[in-house]
Amino acid sequence: MIDSSWSRRRFLEMVGKAGGAAAVYETMVALGLMRVPEALAEPLRLPAGAGKGQKVLVLGAGVGGLAAAYELLKGGYGVEILEAAGRVGGRSYTVRKDDQILQIGRDPQTCHYEPPLYFNAGPGRIPYHHRAVIDYCKELGVTLEIYVMETRANLFQSDGAFDKKAKANRRIANDTRGYISELLAKAVNRGALDGELTKDDRQRLLELLVVFGQVKPDQQYKYSGSSRSGYEIQPGVVTPGKIEKPLELNDLLASKFWQYRFYQPEDYLWQPTLFEPAGGMDQIVHAFAREVEKLGGVIRKDSVVTHVETSHDGVKVAFQNARTKQEESRTADYCVSNIPLPLLRRVICNNTFDEDFQRAVDAVPFAPTCKVAWLAEDRFWETKDEIYGGISWINHPITQFWYPSAGFFSQKGVLTGTYNYGETAEDFGRRSLHDRLLLAREGAEKLHPGFASHCPLDLGLSIAWHMVPHIEGGWADWTNSLEQKNAYQRLLLPDKRFWVCGDQISYLPGWQEGAVLSAQHVVKGLAVRGKLEAVAPVELYETPVSSLVTGG
Repeated sequence: MIDSSWSRRRFLEMVGKAGGAAAVYETMVALGLMRVPEALAEPLRLPAGAGKGQKVLVLGAGVGGLAAAYELLKGGYGVEILEAAGRVGGRSYTVRKDDQILQIGRDPQTCHYEPPLYFNAGPGRIPYHHRAVIDYCKELGVTLEIYVMETRANLFQSDGAFDKKAKANRRIANDTRGYISELLAKAVNRGALDGELTKDDRQRLLELLVVFGQVKPDQQYKYSGSSRSGYEIQPGVVTPGKIEKPLELNDLLASKFWQYRFYQPEDYLWQPTLFEPAGGMDQIVHAFAREVEKLGGVIRKDSVVTHVETSHDGVKVAFQNARTKQEESRTADYCVSNIPLPLLRRVICNNTFDEDFQRAVDAVPFAPTCKVAWLAEDRFWETKDEIYGGISWINHPITQFWYPSAGFFSQKGVLTGTYNYGETAEDFGRRSLHDRLLLAREGAEKLHPGFASHCPLDLGLSIAWHMVPHIEGGWADWTNSLEQKNAYQRLLLPDKRFWVCGDQISYLPGWQEGAVLSAQHVVKGLAVRGKLEAVAPVELYETPVSSLVTGG
């Protein structure tokens, strides 16, 4: 129960700081503080024949655009998708052999990873409670497998502690619990909590600490190590093993490990079980695309939108073929845009759009974020460090180091050797392709000494999403400003016959769940001819979304 001295707003602010915007969203829903549109609350079912004789233009073949097109086609609408890139998927991008990573101001990078190897350059995981995405995977026949978010063998490294050596998650996590339990037990026994706890509760707390932190009651509740932290010498037949010596408390505090997303797997969005499509995240977008075309939809790639007009009678969209430079245009009854908002603002600046709608589109920037992929000639992290999936964290610009959750015990593998955001990503992206890899290899060496001998530099790949043509960012970077709160509210509704969708207009920016829920919201609103009631969350809480969310 929340203490009466806490306001509802203060409580939600604390949830947001700890777990990001998505944690706030889930908390608000659980507490009944947020009125969820019907399209988000239950599977979408359009009235029979809802779209008969109606044509819809969908701008962008990302996850949101494809989901919207799929649902519209099932409802009987005619659908044409205009996609600026030469591929579908948008930020849901799986890089395979001979694919080229294109970035503004950088030479193309060609992937040379032999099948079945691939690199999920965009989203890489699906939480178990992202029911809309999981349901689409079941409906579309996309096989899911387990994504490992964390193992106790994952590493943390900081130059400020542990003699600059990487330490296993299990040692940091369990030694920290042990020391905290020892200190709390001392406080209890010295009477520091007599005013807060009864005698019986103090005894129960001490019993809890013995189990929670493995402190020793016969030694004044001292923490002197635990098998939970692992073994220096493994138990066997002739030896009971030798438990790892506890890390020093001052080293643990000096490392500031908690500042580097060490506890992210405890947050709701990253708690087990998570999933990934077998064979790459793009299995979802390709399944959507196949169904769209099977239902009679048209996906027109290399079609760069240059101008959009909207009216109460319909829409008109001008576009250019990226290869031939030929200019074309289309008219339709409705338009659903999955174009990133910072790019959309460039094509709707005209007097057919309401000023408040244009201001709302202008209000939301996209966050910078980068990833690096390494092709490993052997799976050294498994054979040497006994790491099978999960993420290592480091006080270094690479920020995160992902291990594959599939292909265990095989010969080769693809490592995600960087996942960063914010100013760190801005700096990383400014570097040349070669210098990005040098910096990424430097961080990898701190986690895994000898890394360079396993992962050739010339097979490394990097992507700065804020430099990718037609996308230019990782996710909508919402803040708490009044301008953005108003913008979010406005963008939930259309401008005449023009709607926007995608994770950018959701409480889950950067997640595919946000994209498909937004698509469902728009499709249902379109089907009732724009009469969908405005969603009310920003009237109940001042922070609709937050840059703390780092995406899937």
